[in-house]
Amino acid sequence: MPLPDRPVVHNYGWNFTQANHYIRLFPAVIRSNDAVRAEEVLEGGQSTCFFHPKLPATALCDVSGRLICDLCQTEWNGQTVSFEALQSLLADNTSVKQERRCTKWDDIALSLVIFPVILGPFVVLTAPVALGICAVKWRAGPTSLLRRSRWRYVVAALLAILEIGYGGFMVATLFFGADF
Repeated sequence: MPLPDRPVVHNYGWNFTQANHYIRLFPAVIRSNDAVRAEEVLEGGQSTCFFHPKLPATALCDVSGRLICDLCQTEWNGQTVSFEALQSLLADNTSVKQERRCTKWDDIALSLVIFPVILGPFVVLTAPVALGICAVKWRAGPTSLLRRSRWRYVVAALLAILEIGYGGFMVATLFFGADF
């Protein structure tokens, strides 16, 4: 059967198979091929696609807020969306915008080891918590909607280990005296 000319078609195929089908296509399937162009980023400082880091970003997804290229871009109910966002909209069967924020655990871990140094004895509690966050959230996925490296986790973990070690040294000095 030929492809329909619309993204959503009810009762499709009766003329061909004597059976009705409900068809839901990605709009990119019926868009013309000359509308899509993908050239690699040649100059630094240019924004790139969230899903294709070598391709320039040409649009902003109205659902997720991510920068997307021409290959990822499609239209749905008057919105510019990425295919990932479109799949989530179709799965939810709703047009409600997704949450555009994300808990930045790397920033929380870094704050837990830096701010208590200024405040004093809270380091005893916050350094192990920060180390635990670094250990648990390291592989949990993106640290924000925008891609960020995990260097904050490394710095927070190193500072937490230093603070725990210094705290242990201070306790040992207190109990065993300066002779140790």
